Amino acid sequence: MKSELRKNNKTVKKPWGRYVVLEKHSTYWLKKLFINKGESLSLQSHKGRYEIWIVLEGKISVQKGNEQFILKKGGVVRIEKEEKHRISGLVKSSILEVAFGKLNERDIIRYEDKYGRSG
Repeated sequence: MKSELRKNNKTVKKPWGRYVVLEKHSTYWLKKLFINKGESLSLQSHKGRYEIWIVLEGKISVQKGNEQFILKKGGVVRIEKEEKHRISGLVKSSILEVAFGKLNERDIIRYEDKYGRSG
């Protein structure tokens, strides 16, 4: 199975910052997330994938299930399928996201969103 290494990585703007897909394969992808200070992703879960986050720069607050904790540069966390999770940028931060499973951007289930995207 051949992976698709992105040469012209498209930036996708989000209310919390942006992300770039670095590599996409049928069973995994690599994305780099850029989260602005004071912004946060939706409280969400995914039906078909699990994710591993590695903090490359900055400091984030992570909500994972009922846990809340802080990760700094070099910190790593695994988010299981169907586990509620959220990232908040305590400072401007970048994260490498590696996702495995059935990959589809539309498999997000949003529970809370400060930008009005839940539901």
